[in-house]
Amino acid sequence: MTRRLWLDPSFGASGDMLLGALAGVSADDTSAPGDAVAIVERLVGALEVLGVDGWTIDYSPVTRSGITATRTAVSAEHGPARHWSDIDALLADSGLDEAVVAGARRTFRLLAEIEAAQHGVAIDEVHFHEVGAVDAIVDIVGAWWLLDRLGVDEVVVGPVGMGHGTVPAAHGALPIPAPATLELLRGAPVRSLDTPFETCTPTGAALLRSMGTWGPIPGGTIVASGRGAGGKDPGSHPNVVTAVLIETVGSAAAPEVAVVLTTNVDDVTPEVLGRVIDVLLAAGADDAWLTPITMKKGRPAHQVSALAAPAVEAAVRSALSIETGTLGIRETPVVKHVAPRRFDTVEVRGSSVRIKIGPHGAKAEHDDLVAIAERNGIPLRHVAHEAIAAWAACPRSTTVWTP
Repeated sequence: MTRRLWLDPSFGASGDMLLGALAGVSADDTSAPGDAVAIVERLVGALEVLGVDGWTIDYSPVTRSGITATRTAVSAEHGPARHWSDIDALLADSGLDEAVVAGARRTFRLLAEIEAAQHGVAIDEVHFHEVGAVDAIVDIVGAWWLLDRLGVDEVVVGPVGMGHGTVPAAHGALPIPAPATLELLRGAPVRSLDTPFETCTPTGAALLRSMGTWGPIPGGTIVASGRGAGGKDPGSHPNVVTAVLIETVGSAAAPEVAVVLTTNVDDVTPEVLGRVIDVLLAAGADDAWLTPITMKKGRPAHQVSALAAPAVEAAVRSALSIETGTLGIRETPVVKHVAPRRFDTVEVRGSSVRIKIGPHGAKAEHDDLVAIAERNGIPLRHVAHEAIAAWAACPRSTTVWTP
């Protein structure tokens, strides 16, 4: 049996919203019964090993736009700024379960890499302000503790809702979405919200990116769900993150219905075609590709194709039409047979690389490899080899796939 968790941040995401959603779905999961209050109490006890003082977690049921959700708010005394190495050492020495420590370190390292790139400094010189505060440490470690309790094989994340305006920060007012949030969500599908406040925080974005991959809700049987509420109730939309636990029996997921959207173009430049693929994927397509063809009168052309789930079909079709200027799009229903997969992480040259593991092998995430290759000035194929070698050397990797 395969267990997948789908996170729906279509109205935004923050650390405490994800805490609430994960606590809610954990309480609803009959395979590991326990009411939400007891689960939060266990979480508080588990986090005490961090040795960080001056924080509490307040748990309460609330409604957002008429929808019941869990409000899990962390109150903390904001201490001095912390270096990345301070936080990393705190986590490494915490004594928490290996998966929780590895996940939290991955999230904080991702935040540190983004901050270092934005400020033009080495990662060890990064001073964390908002994200290094006690409440963020509790949010991030707590979210990974709750996720580990669910025992899922994969996390899939839907499109992220983005507000607008400005937000106060350590160095003055920042635009919304904050620069760090934009970088953390690079490559992610997003949707616009007519909301004049920050709907997705850097902590929320870092957790979403480090926990899972972007995509529509997986096929299977829904066995539990939960919703985590933000502090505001704007009324225009439910300010919640939804978590859905889905199980699939057997070594392969149930077939999924999808569509292939196709158009032929002979008047679009190669530069535009290259961008079209990125735009289609950002719109939610599972895959997108170009096929050289010959049209009438011997004209060289390209067929642009995108594979999309029904939930994002309209958005992908719109993106295909806008970016190419085509006057017609063909739609073909298809059935997807998706092999199960799980994810792992290894360290290569000081950076995290996500490893996708299927029934017949493993492959490193391309974007992670590109970033390391560019930063170190080495060929991409060398980084790919190092990543797989590092993963194969891990004791937990002796079995390629465990259903």
